[in-house]
Amino acid sequence: MEHPVIISGGGIIGCYVHLRLKQAGISSQIIEKGPSLTSLSSNIRTISLNPSTYKLLLEIGIELESASVETIKVSDGDGSGKIQFTANEVGEEALSHVAMFNDLLDKMQDLAKPAIQFESEITSISKLEELTKITLNNNSELKTSLLIGSDGRKSPVAQLSNFISKDNDYKQTAFTFLASEESDDNNSTAIQIFSDKGIFALMPIKHLDENMFSVVWSVPNELLKDTNKDNFVSENINAMTSKINSKITLESDIISFPLSNHHLDSYMKEGVVVVGDAAHSIHPLAGQGINLGFADADILCEEIIEAYKKGYSIGSHRVLKKYEIRRKSINEIMLKAMDGFIGLFGSSNIYIKVLRNLGLNIFNKISFMKVFFINHASGSHKL
Repeated sequence: MEHPVIISGGGIIGCYVHLRLKQAGISSQIIEKGPSLTSLSSNIRTISLNPSTYKLLLEIGIELESASVETIKVSDGDGSGKIQFTANEVGEEALSHVAMFNDLLDKMQDLAKPAIQFESEITSISKLEELTKITLNNNSELKTSLLIGSDGRKSPVAQLSNFISKDNDYKQTAFTFLASEESDDNNSTAIQIFSDKGIFALMPIKHLDENMFSVVWSVPNELLKDTNKDNFVSENINAMTSKINSKITLESDIISFPLSNHHLDSYMKEGVVVVGDAAHSIHPLAGQGINLGFADADILCEEIIEAYKKGYSIGSHRVLKKYEIRRKSINEIMLKAMDGFIGLFGSSNIYIKVLRNLGLNIFNKISFMKVFFINHASGSHKL
């Protein structure tokens, strides 16, 4: 069977690409290895959507219940350095919108469901004269002008296409959970603290009438040698929240996962391309992983739709290379910037601590630098 586009991965980014191309009259088939209704797992994980990503979702008819973050406060928990970012500095209503991951996945899969083939996985890829042939785990074969890998950081499409990955282990573990704060305020402020106990982020979420937050806590593995995640959180959470003069109570189980990043040396070859986590992954420090994925998907769809309208082959090298050029360098900059932040704030050197506190306070007073940083993080910079 032949399809103009086949997408490997029925997650959020894969479904977005399908829905965006569908609006332009380009049909696609999604191959998803998981079963239907995969989001029946605990609804704990949140995602932070920047204004550009939020707009992309609205354009394909996705509306989410979300909490608007109008202010982000960043501080060095081991010193006096502070930065504050506000939405009005860049003329936006919000710096980000925090939503539940499962809620977005449900909505995306519901709209894309007619095109999703669940419990299927690509086992081989071969190039024909003008098309790409794929074989599935049930031995069926499909042909396509363009195969898009949106199938996670261990992407079968990337591996079967022999794309080379550069990997880096942060030697950290991330904990995420939901918590309530002892306050009646309608909070629109996100908080991030750097300390010797790790990077602690507190983001508001919408949850009935309660003042609920999502916590993402990145902890050096050396602090976890003699304890488990539950004990570490219970023993250290009061010390972390005391730095913001608050007290929070756990309201969910704790999810944990190891932290590392990767970046492919190439995003494409004739007839095959990768987007999002299939091409790169990043530390959750700034919540930019999902936004980089949407930015990839946006640009890829732009190039595909333009080529389709002009009658070009949508899987040609010239079309896919334009996407790679527009996205690869930007993603590399963001990845290196996150690595730099982690190295800076992870250092216990007293001189580096003094310099970073001084640097944070100076940066906080320079408006144009803050505006540039916010615009870049909001996704408004686009090649």
